[in-house]
Amino acid sequence: MFQGLQSKDSDAAESELGGSPGTFRVRQVASLSEVSLILEWAAAEGWNPGVHDAESFYLQDATGFYLAELDGVPIGGFSMVKYGENFAFGGFLIIKPAFRGKGYALRLYKAVMEASDMSDRTIGLYGMVHLQDTYSRIGGAQFAWKQSRFRGVGTDDAKGVKQVDSPVAIVSVKEVDFEHLCLFDVSVFGTARPTFLKSWISQPGMVALVAVVTTTACGEDEDARSKETTIVGYGCIRLSVESYKDANFSRRIGPIFAESAAVGSQLFAALTATVPLGIPYYIDVPHANESAMEIAREASLQSVYQTARMFINGDRGVKCSMIYGITSLELG
Repeated sequence: MFQGLQSKDSDAAESELGGSPGTFRVRQVASLSEVSLILEWAAAEGWNPGVHDAESFYLQDATGFYLAELDGVPIGGFSMVKYGENFAFGGFLIIKPAFRGKGYALRLYKAVMEASDMSDRTIGLYGMVHLQDTYSRIGGAQFAWKQSRFRGVGTDDAKGVKQVDSPVAIVSVKEVDFEHLCLFDVSVFGTARPTFLKSWISQPGMVALVAVVTTTACGEDEDARSKETTIVGYGCIRLSVESYKDANFSRRIGPIFAESAAVGSQLFAALTATVPLGIPYYIDVPHANESAMEIAREASLQSVYQTARMFINGDRGVKCSMIYGITSLELG
């Protein structure tokens, strides 16, 4: 998300490009601990990142995180994380509150874009809905869809979630072939991300579930018949930094990718069933997927805020119709 641009006038920022006091510079982060610092700032803004997200983000692209410094002191951050040769995702544009309104966010954004040489890549990003024109003007971002962050609370029943008969089984991610999971993931996300995905599903406290359909091949010899398992969806729920009564972490759901609304609903029900009684959980749902929005309504989730998904240089074949909960606002 582009928080740094949120609290300043963009035209005033333009005038500050050459005249802000102090020595301003942008550099790549030097360690995982500096990525964790950016996530601490994100938590202070109320974005509620996952407890162990920094490790997964850093493993995907250690060169994709940047700090803005004023006289050697970090005042902001931004990420432009690369996936393969053709895609990148921008996030974490934060300027600390005391330094906003001085044009630093725009300077940081431009410096990273120039240093990263993103001209030949598709870039995805999320931002505040009312700032779409700003993102378009400074970077050529094109609006794709709105989405809402929803909040629910762990219960001891499945209120609001339809119970349906289904041939789909929900199993642990450990029971499926990782390469098959990666193939399903890329069919929705649009870009391969095996390094990230392997770390993501292995986070401490992560619950990763896969929806599968098993079919039996026909044959005269019953003993020779083979079974084939097909992945039709998967979902994850992880610990997030927001605490509940200083005792338990809240939860973040993401992603939920599914071939159908029925599968999406099954995964949502299975994931939320792991949330302890009274503990909050959050999920980011694209408005363009009406079936996903219907699941949120049926579960009586509370809308917290809205963001806009945008792309620069195309959308890389992202299938929003199969997204029932995004992976993260920061890395797509």
